[in-house]
Order: sequence, then C-alpha cells, then structure tokens
Amino acid sequence: MSLPRLAVLVSTALIGIGLPLPATAVPADDAPLAVSWLERAAAAPNEVSFHGTQIITSWGPQGASSAMLNIVHAASQGSEISVVGSSASPGAKAFVQRVTNTDASIDGGPLTLLQETYKLAFKCCTDLIGRAAVLIEAQRADASLAARFWIDKATGLLLQRQLFGVDGKTMVRATVFTELEIDESEFIGHLPPMQPNGVESLGLGKVGDLRAQGWVCAPELPASMKLYDVHQDTTNGSLQFSYSDGLFNVSLFEQRGALDPAAVAGFSATATPGVYVRYGMPSYVVWSSGGIVYTLIGDLPADRLGQVVEALPHDVPVQLSAVQRIGTGLAKIATWLTPMGALSPKLG
Repeated sequence: MSLPRLAVLVSTALIGIGLPLPATAVPADDAPLAVSWLERAAAAPNEVSFHGTQIITSWGPQGASSAMLNIVHAASQGSEISVVGSSASPGAKAFVQRVTNTDASIDGGPLTLLQETYKLAFKCCTDLIGRAAVLIEAQRADASLAARFWIDKATGLLLQRQLFGVDGKTMVRATVFTELEIDESEFIGHLPPMQPNGVESLGLGKVGDLRAQGWVCAPELPASMKLYDVHQDTTNGSLQFSYSDGLFNVSLFEQRGALDPAAVAGFSATATPGVYVRYGMPSYVVWSSGGIVYTLIGDLPADRLGQVVEALPHDVPVQLSAVQRIGTGLAKIATWLTPMGALSPKLG
C-alpha cells in the first residue's frame, strides 16, 4: 500500500477515533489527576512489554504524511520498530534502546514542560481499540485545545495522542495504536545499536560556556520552545540543542563550516535566501550563517517552525569554493531524537 493511500485511510480512521467530545466543565481539582495519569503513561514503557501496530500521521504543507509501524517492545530492552504498508521502503527497521534515569516524557515531550506550558484536564473514561481508557486534554492559555491523550487504564500505556494547531480545531499530528497485545514475556533477540558512537550528553550546565564560544543556544525559542538538553558529537564537534513545549519537539544541530548546496538535494527553497526546508515526519530546515551550519529537525507545524527559523541567525549566502563547502552531515543524527527520528529518512 502506498503512503498517500495509507494517509487517506488513516485520516478517515482518525476522524472516527478522535471525534470532538462534548464540552464539559473542568473541576479545579482535576489537574492533579491528569498529571498523575500522564506520569503513569511516562513510566509505563519501562514496566510493560507489548507488541502492536501503530499509525502516525502528520498534516502540513506536504499534505498528509503517514506511516504504519509494527512495534515489539520489551520493557527491559527497548523497542524494535518496523515500517509496514510502504513499497518504497520495505523492511525498514530500527531498534530504540530503553532509556533510564531521564526526566519523564510523553511521546518525546518532557512532562515538566507540558505542565508548565499547558493546562491539563482529566476528562474521565472512554474506550479505544477495545480497551478501557482515560482521556487527558492539554489546553492553551486561551482555553483552546492543544492535545488529547488516551491512556490505557490497565497498563498506563499511551494508546493515542492528537496534537492540534493554534485554532484548537485543526489536527496537525496523530499517533494511535490500532492493535495492542500485552505480553510480559516479550524479548527481542537482536539489538542493533541506534545511537551514534561518540555522542556525549552535556546537559544544561555548559550552556554558558558554549554561548561564549559562539554557539547559538538560546534558553527559549518562539512557539514556547524551551531548551531542556544538550548533546555533542565528539567525533566532529557538532552540537544538538533540544527544545520542547511538552507536546512538540525540535532539535537544533550546529556544526562549524558552511553549507554545501549539494547537501540539500530534495529540499525546497524558502522565502529566506539560503534556507531550505523538507516537510515530513519529522521536518528538516537547513542553512548556514556566521560559519555555522544549522539543521533544525522537529514536528512543529509549518507556521510555528517558520517562527523558530526566523528567530535564529541568518547571513546572506555567499558563493563557496569546493574546499569551503561541507555537507550538513546532520540528518543521520536524527536518531538522537525519537523512535520516529530513526526512521525519518524512510518516512520523510
């Protein structure tokens, strides 16, 4: 099945799965219960083994991009993720190792930032794929709907997540399990490494030093994006600055050098000279300025992604010699992001 055809099927299914619920008053004491369920959802992958089928859909300037995934998850090991339903990339597979000793997150978004940015409301009970679930909503300051989370009552696993644009009505991204089987005996026999060698976590403690060295590491970016983590590739010196509002995530990769135009084949030029974009899952924006090549990778809607790009440094591009040019070389580091980042070359 082709991805465009899959996108139609997915969007049709999600209309049925995620119909807006009747508006109800949210009691003032519901927020703690919402947080408690989200904390359980964040912890569940480290406690529950399962296998199932998941569909991810993103809507943007490229239209609808969809992927159907088979996921085998062993709580003690991690997840083996395989792309299905695509003749363009048969057999695409990745392994995402179990991560411990990190802050709680929901689908890659830090829970602390989700709490800081949005009002969380507990909407009680519903059913999804034959499983009893609770529904949690995230609302913006103007009371518009930002996201919905369906959490399995029995296991705490996140069954479905929907993200909405600033109007609170337009769905921009959805992740849903269409099949799910709990299996505590789940074990993955082959564990191919995912994270590139030489990747070092710097945390936020060295941000001041990095800024003094000329790196761009703003504590906040537009669209409520806040810096929460920093990594460095010790093999080439490139840096990854991770931003989130708790729902959406972007990573800004920076590397000394200048952008080789050949590295953006397949990208589209933007209204800003020298800036190139490729929308998908996730979206990529690349450019160079002040001797640094920037690669922005994330799942922000196009308009909000543009706001982030405009807030970062830009020089008028100059003609470079072959010796001066370098490829971005950063798309491969999408594997630092989320499980979907590992498969993004196959899906985007």
